[in-house]
Amino acid sequence: MKQMDWRPFPYGDRAYRYAGSALSEQWSRLHRGDREPFPDPERVAERINRCGRALVIDTDPNRLANGLQSAWRDYHAGDFGTAIRTAQALGPIGAVVAARAQIAYATYLENNDREALALLCAAARLCEDLTHIDPGCANAWFLHALALGRYSQRISVVKALARGLGGKIHHSLNTALALEPSHAAAYATLGVYHFEVIDKVGTVVGRVTHGASREAGLRCFEKALSLDPDSPVTRMEFAHVLSMGRRHDNEQAVEHNMTAAATCQPFDALARLDVERARTALSSV
Repeated sequence: MKQMDWRPFPYGDRAYRYAGSALSEQWSRLHRGDREPFPDPERVAERINRCGRALVIDTDPNRLANGLQSAWRDYHAGDFGTAIRTAQALGPIGAVVAARAQIAYATYLENNDREALALLCAAARLCEDLTHIDPGCANAWFLHALALGRYSQRISVVKALARGLGGKIHHSLNTALALEPSHAAAYATLGVYHFEVIDKVGTVVGRVTHGASREAGLRCFEKALSLDPDSPVTRMEFAHVLSMGRRHDNEQAVEHNMTAAATCQPFDALARLDVERARTALSSV
């Protein structure tokens, strides 16, 4: 990746820094939505044995585990540029945290559309490559879909559907959920897919051509919130899709979800960015 001037996380670079054992102690809460396994040496060694040498640059499980944990610490603290560099230096095994950081930075902190699109494309490529090396990695499929989804929103959903990105997003999300049925973030992203397709191409074309429906979208969000009710990003995404088409019968649900997002207790930088986004949106109502 070319040299970039990374914008800093705007709410304090030490606020969500999980040093030492704090990362493993808080891991289940930090990753309730995506079910990412904690990268300890035993799990890293198991992945290398399963996937082979193509997964890594260095075959030492202890060094790899330490590198992955360092990258995740930077990601959760909002130091996205450092997280990307650290993760990519580890080889494909670092693709999940690298892609996570690229998507987060492109979505929340990068104001230049060209730079944001480049980051999202890079994240999608990293994850697509990882699906070939480790097809059983649910988050490789999920983040492939998420990167393509954010890219589609930037260029316009209609253009993305015309390029065939909708089918790729749908396939990757369904694969992620087949591998990890409790993946709340994948359910929420699939819910966004259903709503955005219907909003842009209509009910009939959306259902027949893209397998999308508003009813399926609602079921996806209900499932996501049942698995991770305190996720500010899911609450904000739900509020966003419910407001599509300016449906007046959804106004109360929109406000409820935005308020829930604004009052969530953020455990990391990404959640804090969504909480602040919700507070800003409510203050302008």
